[in-house]
Amino acid sequence: MSDTRLIERWLPIGALGEESIRERRSMTALPPTYYLHVWWARRPLVAARAAVLASLLPADADRERFLRVCGIHGEPVATRRRIDAAKRSGKHLGANPYGYKRAFSYLPDEADAKWIETYLGESPAAYSILDPTAGGGSIPFEIERLGAATFANDLNPVAALLLEATVDWPRRHGAAVLQEFEKLASDFIRRAEPKYAGVFPAEAEGVRVEGYLWARTITCPYCDGRVPLAPNWRLAPDGTGVRLEPQAGGGPGTEERVCRFRVVREVREQSEGTVARGRAACPWPDCGRVIGGDEIKAQAQAGAMGEQLYAVVYKERVVTETKTGRRREKWVRRYRAPRMEDDNASDIAARLEEKLPEWDAYNLIPTEQIPDGTKTTEPLRYGMRRWRDLFSPRQLLCHCTGVEVYRELLEADRAACALSPLRQAAYGYLAIALDTLLKLRQSRWPVGLYDGTGALHLRPARFRLCLVLRGDGAFGHRCRLRLAIDKTAKCIRELVALVRPGADSGALFSDAGTPRPPVTITCKSGDALDHVAAGSIDAVVMDPPYYDNVMYAELSDFFYVWLKRTAGQVFPELFRLRLTDKDNEAVANPARFRGEPGAGALAGRDYQERMQWIFEE
Repeated sequence: MSDTRLIERWLPIGALGEESIRERRSMTALPPTYYLHVWWARRPLVAARAAVLASLLPADADRERFLRVCGIHGEPVATRRRIDAAKRSGKHLGANPYGYKRAFSYLPDEADAKWIETYLGESPAAYSILDPTAGGGSIPFEIERLGAATFANDLNPVAALLLEATVDWPRRHGAAVLQEFEKLASDFIRRAEPKYAGVFPAEAEGVRVEGYLWARTITCPYCDGRVPLAPNWRLAPDGTGVRLEPQAGGGPGTEERVCRFRVVREVREQSEGTVARGRAACPWPDCGRVIGGDEIKAQAQAGAMGEQLYAVVYKERVVTETKTGRRREKWVRRYRAPRMEDDNASDIAARLEEKLPEWDAYNLIPTEQIPDGTKTTEPLRYGMRRWRDLFSPRQLLCHCTGVEVYRELLEADRAACALSPLRQAAYGYLAIALDTLLKLRQSRWPVGLYDGTGALHLRPARFRLCLVLRGDGAFGHRCRLRLAIDKTAKCIRELVALVRPGADSGALFSDAGTPRPPVTITCKSGDALDHVAAGSIDAVVMDPPYYDNVMYAELSDFFYVWLKRTAGQVFPELFRLRLTDKDNEAVANPARFRGEPGAGALAGRDYQERMQWIFEE
């Protein structure tokens, strides 16, 4: 075979581009690799498969067959043009105008494997492919699905755990891991739900509370009013929102000077936001002064920033009757202002205070300091010095309770010598499910929908929004705990279906008993892959971190400090460090050179050197 590979001469960029967009187009039908757990800069599966396959095949490989193996069984670019034309003319082309399923859902079959073998001289299983900066795992996932031996590495322990959960456990255990997870999750819910009793107020019959929405508060330095902070007061796209009703009390300087809230139905009735560009506006008509950002930060750093419940989001069961006389039940989302019984903050604070000594003794609480980094400097400005400080007392109580129950189940299994590799994988998935609750607890409420970005994202501005506007959700049948577990179970089911479909599909490795090429997952620096023998890798396919685009280690600490207390008890080799490794990370992080002249340029040069070392390795 010629040393010139297909990727050096040709790649169907147009078709791959459209299929990549199509892969992500439906937010309710994303590939499971996208939403198993938060990770940044995940790549489309179809593009990853094309890069891997085109790096193996020679330049003269059959291009039409290449497209088929990639899952592109039609003309996606031409179809896109027809769809756009149909939209302009008002014509409907049907549910699937492409005429075939999305490319990522196709798994190469035995005929595809034999076609690849005609060019390579041996089956894909004889080839070893490496991704040294594997991240969320799109590339290793497609290496494994093509049937080659997979080497996946990432410096970040959160990524390494996700690689196990995405690439290895589904192909190693198949549907058995889903059954084991559901059994473990059922035990978890049964043991956890009694401990959550009283955390949220009792609900009326036919009502399911989806969220308690809280705003951070400060005290106006000019009139002593308690100011709730929010960039806007929208609740839903239909105009539903909140109107502030400042109570004058006895005038400036009195304790009764607080805001009440009223849910309104039109945008024009909503109050203006009380915080923008780091500054706040006092909502009292007899004050109305602007409160500077330094004052807000000073109060936060002094521990004087509070919180106030301003809306409750719930679903109500509504029974209607059809024209034929049949009764139909549906759940309708509604909003209301908080009632006195909704705010049990003092009870929650007392419960947390009672549990803290025990939880601290057993290291269940993330007391690690938040580093002063490029993306993590923002919480420090608001007095949040430890990772536990990002959570309200209710959130901390709920999540530490979940960690406590996780540990109880794990200790029982360990005492019974019941921690098989299958059971360990189930515990890994349960830890990931609990992390979903972290994301939901720290998400903001934008126009009636949780954005699910978590407390930290790519821009500090996003963190500020979550700092001042936060949603607290309910447990049990009321939404969150079961939602997180159901979402994780759905991911596992879909991952297994993508790598080990039913025997009647004719897909490669469809039989659970067929030997699989090995998958090797490691967590180390990409410039020191000493576990890989020299000359043993046939191709390196990678999506490197890109300069200062994402500070992976800084952002992932938000999850790492909790995973260390759950999954770290099952996979201790991944969670040895106090926080993730930022010193050896190949990103352009100016925080490493803070105080030095030209910190940005030094960070760029540091990134280039580290990438050079990885390429050399």
